[in-house]
Amino acid sequence: MRGPVAPDASVWSRLPSELGDAVRPRIAEIARACIDAIAAEIPEYSARFGGGAGREAAIERARRGIERDIDRVGTPAMWQADRLAEFRGHGREAFHSGVSREAVQAAVRVSSRVTWRWIADIAREAGLSSDVLYGAAEGMFADVETSMAAVAEGYSAAEAAVSGTGERHRRLLRALIGGRTPAEVDGLVAASGLPVPSRVAAVAFRALPGAPEFPPDLLPEHVPADPSGDPPAALTPAPDTDLAGLRALPPGWTAAVGPLVAPAEAPESFRIARRAIDLAARGLLDVPGPVIWCRDHMTTLLLLADEFLVAQLASTTLAPLAEVTGKRREQLAETLLALVRTRGSAPELGRQLDLHPQTIRARLKKLGELFGERLDDPGERLRLELALLAERVLPGEE
Repeated sequence: MRGPVAPDASVWSRLPSELGDAVRPRIAEIARACIDAIAAEIPEYSARFGGGAGREAAIERARRGIERDIDRVGTPAMWQADRLAEFRGHGREAFHSGVSREAVQAAVRVSSRVTWRWIADIAREAGLSSDVLYGAAEGMFADVETSMAAVAEGYSAAEAAVSGTGERHRRLLRALIGGRTPAEVDGLVAASGLPVPSRVAAVAFRALPGAPEFPPDLLPEHVPADPSGDPPAALTPAPDTDLAGLRALPPGWTAAVGPLVAPAEAPESFRIARRAIDLAARGLLDVPGPVIWCRDHMTTLLLLADEFLVAQLASTTLAPLAEVTGKRREQLAETLLALVRTRGSAPELGRQLDLHPQTIRARLKKLGELFGERLDDPGERLRLELALLAERVLPGEE
C-alpha cells in the first residue's frame, strides 16, 4: 500500500539563493533543450515533441516543472506532494496516450540529465563553489529516483483501473473498514495483490451539497480510496506522507484521519474519523483547515463519545456551582480546574492564572465551602477535572 515517499527538500533548502537567481532567467531555454533531447533520444516521443502544438505544450509543462523545482532553492524543507502528484499524472497520461512505461521513465531521465548540465554550467558561470554543484547534484539525483517511481505508480494505477484492479482495491477498503471476517479479508487481499501493512489509519470524507468533485491527484495512487463512495473513505499506513495532498481539498470538503491501528481495528479508526467530522460540523472541534487529525483531538473525542453520559457527569459533579451564576461561576470554575490539575498553592495558582494570590485565596475559600473534602480526594478531583473539561466542550454550554 505504501508508495514512494516524497523527498525532503532540505538538500535544496541548503543551497544558496544565488543559484536560483542565476538559473531562473534561463528556465525557458532549459525547458526547450529538455524537450528537444527527449524528441531526439526517445522514438516514442519524436513525433509528439517534434513540432507544432504538442511540442509547445510539452515545453510549457517542462518550464513550469523546472520553475517549481528551482523555487525550492534556499527555501525551508517541505514534502513535495504536489510534485509527485504531477509525475503520477504523467504516468497516467502516458498510459492512456499509448506511450510505454519505459519511454516515459526514460523521458524523466533525459530531462533530468539535460537540466543538470544546464544548472552546472550556469553555476560555474556565476562563480558558485563546487559545494553548491555537489548539493545540486544530490538534489537532482534524489528527484530522479522519486519522480520515476511516481511515474511508474501513476502508470500502474491507470493499468489497474482498466483491468479492474482498482475496483478490487476498493472492495478491500470496504472489507477492512466494514469489519468483514478475516477469511473474507484474506480472500480480497489475495485477489487484489495489495499487501496489508501492520498498522493503518482510516480516513473519512464529507462533501457539502454543491461541492466540486474530489480532485483525482490529491491522494497517491497506491492509497485505496473512494472519496465519493458510500461511505466515502480511504485507508493508509502512512498518513503524514500519503495524505499531504489533502491540504488542497477544495471548498466544501472535509477529511478526518482516524488513529493508526491494527488492520482488524480499521472499523474503529473509521468510526472515530466519522465522529470527528460530525463534531467539527457542529463547531465542537477547533479545526483550522479542511483536514481533521483525530490524534490532535483525543481528549475532546473521548469526552464527547457519549454526550448524554458526559452531560450527566458535568451536571452532577458540578452541582455545588449551581448556586453561583454569571461571571463569578466562570471564575470559580477556572480556578477549580487549575486546582484539581496541579494542587498548587495560592501563589502558584496566581502565577498560572495571572491573578493576585489574595484573589486566588478568596476563590479557594469559596470552593472549599462548596466542595469541602471532595477537593482532597484523588478520585473526586479526577471527576471534577473531567466534568470541567466536558463542560467546556458540551454543545449549548457556556
